Amino acid sequence: MKVTIIGGAGGMGRWFAGFFKENGVEVRIVDKSPKTKEIAKEMNVQSINADILKVTESEAEVKEEIVDTDVLLVSVPINIAGRVIECVGPEMHKGALLMDITSVKKAPVEMMGRFTNKDVEILGTHPLFGPTAKSMRGQTIIFVPLRKGHLYDKIEAMFKKNGAKIEFLTAGEHDEIMSVIQGLTHFILLSFGITLKNLDFDVENSRKFMSPMYEIIMDFVGRLLHQDPHLYAMIQTNFEMGKIHETFLAVANRLYELVSAGKVDEFIEEMKEAKDLFGDTKRAVIDSDRVIEDKINRNCSKI
Repeated sequence: MKVTIIGGAGGMGRWFAGFFKENGVEVRIVDKSPKTKEIAKEMNVQSINADILKVTESEAEVKEEIVDTDVLLVSVPINIAGRVIECVGPEMHKGALLMDITSVKKAPVEMMGRFTNKDVEILGTHPLFGPTAKSMRGQTIIFVPLRKGHLYDKIEAMFKKNGAKIEFLTAGEHDEIMSVIQGLTHFILLSFGITLKNLDFDVENSRKFMSPMYEIIMDFVGRLLHQDPHLYAMIQTNFEMGKIHETFLAVANRLYELVSAGKVDEFIEEMKEAKDLFGDTKRAVIDSDRVIEDKINRNCSKI
C-alpha cells in the first residue's frame, strides 16, 4: 500500500508518515516547507516536489504524480483544506482512498464526497492527539466514513492493531460535540492564559505556592499556549461557536454579578445544578486524584 501525505512535513503529517512507515507502508510526503527533502531523508520516506501542488485560499493546481497513490491523506491547515480537496478530489484514481485529519469534519467530508467520483473511498478522521504522542496506543480517533472499501478496511485494521480507540460519528455529530469538548475548553484555557498576561502575573514565581492540582491546570494552559496559534484560531472560527461563546460569557457574567453582590446561596445553587448535570463527579475526583498523585511523585523525584 502506498500513502501520500499532503502537508507531510508538518507536525501531524510527520507523525502519520512515521506511523505508516513503521507499519510497512510505502510513504511519500508533499509539503511547501523548504525542509521537506531533509525531513523525508531523516524519516527514510519519499518526497515529492511541492511545485506539483500549488494551493492557496484562492487557487489550486495539482499534477498527476501526487494522486498516483493508494491513500491520499490531507494534513493541512483548516483554511486551505477545502481548496486542497477541491483540487485533488477530481484527479483521484478509481479504488483509491481520500482521507483527512482536520479538526473540523462537516465541510471537509462534504467536499471529499462532492469532488470525487463514487469509486473513490472517503474517510474523514480526527485524531484527538497531537504530534508529541508517542504512539497510537490508547489514543482516540474519530472516524467519519463516507465510502468504505478494502483500503478503508486496511486503515481501520492498522489503527486498531496499534491500539487506537476508534469512535464513529457523522460529520454533524462530530462538529457539535467537538465544538464543546475542544472549542469551549480551548476558549476557557486560552482566556485564562491571556488573563494572566493582562494581569502581568508572574506564573513561574507563583508555582512554588501552587498545590499539584493548580500546577496541572497551569500546565494545560501552558500546553495550549505552546501550540500553533493559527490552528487554535482556525478551530474557534470554523466550528459554530457563537451560541457556545455567548453561553459561556453569560455564565461568567452571572457568577461575577453573584460574587459582586455577595449572593452566596445563589452561587452555591449554580454549582449544585451544574454538578447534577455533570454526572459521576465522584469518579472524576478519583481519576483526577491519580493525576495529582503522579504530579506529586514527579515533583518529589526532582528534589
